[in-house]
Amino acid sequence: MLTFARPDVGEETIVRIGPSRRAIVSWNARALAGALELRANAHDGRTSAWLPYVAFAGDRRSSLDGRDTFVRIATDIIEADVDLVSFGVRSQGELDAIYVSTPDYGAPSSIVALPALELGVPPLSQYVAAYPSERGWCAPTALAMLLAYRGYPLEIPIVAREVYDGAYAGTGNWTFNTAFAGTLGFRAAVVHLRDLAHAHAFLADDLPLALSIAWQPGDLPGAPLPQSAGHLVVLRGIAPDGDALVNDPAHPDVAVTYPREAFERAWLGHGGVAIAIVPAPLHETLMRLANDR
Repeated sequence: MLTFARPDVGEETIVRIGPSRRAIVSWNARALAGALELRANAHDGRTSAWLPYVAFAGDRRSSLDGRDTFVRIATDIIEADVDLVSFGVRSQGELDAIYVSTPDYGAPSSIVALPALELGVPPLSQYVAAYPSERGWCAPTALAMLLAYRGYPLEIPIVAREVYDGAYAGTGNWTFNTAFAGTLGFRAAVVHLRDLAHAHAFLADDLPLALSIAWQPGDLPGAPLPQSAGHLVVLRGIAPDGDALVNDPAHPDVAVTYPREAFERAWLGHGGVAIAIVPAPLHETLMRLANDR
């Protein structure tokens, strides 16, 4: 489920969800200067204190990991011990959009045949020769591929700098990746999807996705690493046999094909999270696709 709001500076905006015990809040703003606080409202009537979520100013971005007795924030994921039904959102800077995504736990439809299609997403490697010590730039590279597909090519080190989370000490904070896309005039959100059939609907609407996957040894045939606790790749299409056409920034070939069932398990087992970026006029398309039932 994806919900949307456009909050006023300094005022509390209520965004209704769920019920759910897990959520991700994304925001879009043309200027990355400000801070966000969240207040969680539980199904049992409890309301948390204001929780610091993120702060951003100039070239500094930090997740703040706020917490209360029944809810806590871990970098970019909000988790609760009880069902949450809404969030209060308060911003210190002007925002274009707030998106709140919660998981859809409906049964995956892996047996559904998917029509073949392929989008021409430029293949980019996360390994940049000028930065040999940087081995974890999968998120900014996946973002760079989505932006390049939209006609906005950027060098990967530039994207990595713009999405770096000083508290997390890395570039893998999903919400800072969507926030950077927002500064370029796009609408971007972290979304939870059901399965590859749900993702296929985005592809059919000309919207490639960055998917977060994780796997153990032997789980993902052809993977560039023996295992990973979290890795972003771009889903660019579906092969005629139903397998996933992927731009994997850690793979030597980048453009690869992964077996559908193994890839879907690696993705859904890691939360079914995707990053979606659309031109601002397609905001309603993003909402429709994310909430497709």
